[in-house]
Amino acid sequence: MDFTGKRVLVTGSSRGIGQAAARAFHEAGAIVAINGRTTASSEAGIASLGGGDRLVAAPGDVASVAGCEAIVAAAAAAMGGIDVLVNSAGVGDSASLEETTEAMWDAAVDINLKGTFF
Repeated sequence: MDFTGKRVLVTGSSRGIGQAAARAFHEAGAIVAINGRTTASSEAGIASLGGGDRLVAAPGDVASVAGCEAIVAAAAAAMGGIDVLVNSAGVGDSASLEETTEAMWDAAVDINLKGTFF
């Protein structure tokens, strides 16, 4: 597919599945906003994709509405808008049911559900 000139925001793209999606869009010609929780992780994600003028940082945490709004605002400002949104940020914990704490559960819900919805 050809995404030349399309502006793509991929949450959770500093590593893992999100980074693979960002790489695919970048290789297809898109301008891609790389999102990690911090500026450092976003910039590391850009570096691992080879850098360049079609990769921009959009750091922030999708676990809160304010974080989601900040990510979108940063990406839109850096790219002049957003044509495609990929919600890839997510967490998983390998703890058993008995080992799972309320804080672990809350983090998973905030990132995996709230981050996708808002």
